[in-house]
This record gives sequence, structure tokens and C-alpha cells, in this order.
Amino acid sequence: AQAAHCRPASPAAAMVPRTEERALQMESDEECPSSQARPTAHPWLRVSLVLATSVAVAGTIAFAQRLAAPPARLVGSLSRLGAEENAMSLVAEQITIEHEKRRGKGKTASAAPTKPACQHGHADDTPSLFCWAVMYDSDVALITSQFTGRAGIFACNDYAVIAKEEKLIGKDTCGNDFKSWQENLPIVEKGIYGVNAMTSSWLNVPVFILCWDRLLSSGKVWESDFTVKVDPDAVFFPDRLGAVLAPHLGSPIFTTNCRFWGGDQVGKLFGAIEVLSKNAIGAYKENEDTCKNLPWQGWGEDYWMQHCMDAIGIPAVGMFDEVSDGTCPLGGNAPCSQNKVVIHPKKDAGEWWECWKQSTNELVATT
Repeated sequence: AQAAHCRPASPAAAMVPRTEERALQMESDEECPSSQARPTAHPWLRVSLVLATSVAVAGTIAFAQRLAAPPARLVGSLSRLGAEENAMSLVAEQITIEHEKRRGKGKTASAAPTKPACQHGHADDTPSLFCWAVMYDSDVALITSQFTGRAGIFACNDYAVIAKEEKLIGKDTCGNDFKSWQENLPIVEKGIYGVNAMTSSWLNVPVFILCWDRLLSSGKVWESDFTVKVDPDAVFFPDRLGAVLAPHLGSPIFTTNCRFWGGDQVGKLFGAIEVLSKNAIGAYKENEDTCKNLPWQGWGEDYWMQHCMDAIGIPAVGMFDEVSDGTCPLGGNAPCSQNKVVIHPKKDAGEWWECWKQSTNELVATT
């Protein structure tokens, strides 16, 4: 009779874990007492079993969710990886395009190559010479002719002409206008040797003090190994001078070019050509007052320059065999066929070029 009142086993019992099945069985035993019923469990034990069953069920569900989650995350990761690969491919392609552009083989037209800067024909000659002259009105035809033929001072690494007015002399080899540097050169007179001067030539120290100031301020004298002042009527060969000066590269020197007697080892500086090394010019700059305060009234500029170099301790290098100067007591009037550095004077342009051709056996345009 009691068995008829017992609750039948729950159909859900077969669908739950064994732990929960055990809990349901214990509950059935309690509600269906019989002579064969198991002993009744303590209430706290029943609560613990129920909680354990709940935890187990929740854990099973979470585990199932975790099993299902990785594929979704994996799909997302693969999507991000694909996007990153696409971005990297675009960057790589852009780098390749830029590289090809720089090599001139890119997908777009590259810029035209920069045209190299124009240089004068003797810009790289060694040792380097900066050559200059003073031009008066009587020298214009001679200077212009030499410039047209790129001879004389215009065959140096660099050159300049100083005059009372800025004057266009011609177009240089780069197509630029070449003009004289304008300086307010004072009017000077000739001296009378033994009367009012140490020379019978021009008393032109004031002119050349201004010229040296201009040369220093231009900076040109620091760009070459030697600075060379040449008279316009001197037939001058810079390449021959370079061979003479090469052993003195880097030394403080100036040149002398005339002897009054054969035993003179130092010689005199005659103005047809005056050479100062860069070091000598540096010494001049540091001792300008010494040179400018010499008693130069009654002197020619060459006489003043030699005394200036002596006063500041610059040694002389003689070029007696390399210069033929008709105004020098010894060594003048050599034939133009000799390979001299300077042949002086040749005041007419035709005469100047005839001497130049005899010395070089070459022909050039002079007009």
C-alpha cells in the first residue's frame, strides 16, 4: 500500500548526471518509506549534493561554450591576419615603386638629372693659381684679346681684372659675363730715379694697396695655392709657372725675377710678374700695418712689395732663368722661342700674340 503512494522515478533522471540521479533516489527513499528503504540522508548532505550537481552542470555548459568559442576567435584572427598581409603588401609595393623611381626605372617618370656645374678649362690645374692684372684704358685691347684667346692670366685656375670702371671684357667659357672689378684707383705720376724716387717708373704704391685690399676682401686669394700679379704687356704662361712653383707648395714664399749683377742670390722683384703663396698672403694680412707704414713715397709697387715681404720675414725664391724682362739689367730680351714663364714687354696685341705663338707653336683666335 505504501509502495503505491511512492512517486515514480523521474523521466529526467536518465538525462542528468549520476550525482543528481543519486540525489533524486535519496529523495524518493525519504518519501516512500518501506521496510527496504535506505537510511535517510542528513539534510546538509542533501544540500551539498544539490549544489555539487548544479556546479557540475554549469561547468559542463561552460566547457561546451569554450569548445565552441575557438573557431569564432580563430576566424577573427585569420581575418585580421589577412588584413595585415594586405597592408604589408601595399607597403612593400610602395617601397618598391619609390626605389625604382630613384633608380630612374619607376612606374612614373623620374626627374631630369641635374646638370653639372660649369667649370673653366683650367679650374683643376695644380698647383692652383689665382692671377690678376690692373687695367688702364691703354690696356683694354690687350686684355680683351688675351681673354678672347684664353691666354695669359686667363689660362689660370681663376682670374680677375681691376680697373677704374666696371667694364665688360667678354663671355667666359660658361657663357657668363666677365667684367673688371671697379676700384677708385688714384692718378699717379712717374718718378725720376735719384731725384724724387727710387724708380723711373710709376709711383703706384697707393694703387696697389687698394688692389690688395680688394683681393683680400674678395676671398679669391684663399682659394688658390698662389696669387700671381701680371702686367698686361707680359706674355705669360701659367702652366710653366706651375712647374716652377710646385716644389714650394704650402710654403710662405714670394718670387724675385731680376738680377743687377750675376752674384746676386736674392735678386729684385720686378713688377712684370709677382707671385705670393697663400701662406705669404696670410702673413701680409696679419701685418698689413707694417707694410702700409713703410716709407713707400717715391717707390714703385714692386719695390714696396719686396720690402714688405722682407719686413714680415717671407723668403724669396728666384725665377731669374724663367723670366725675360727687357727692363731688367740682366736676363732681358730673350727670344720668344724660348720656353720662358714670362716675356716682357709686348705692349701691342699683335706683337703679344706673335711672341706667344713663337713660344708655343700654336694658333688661336684673338678677335
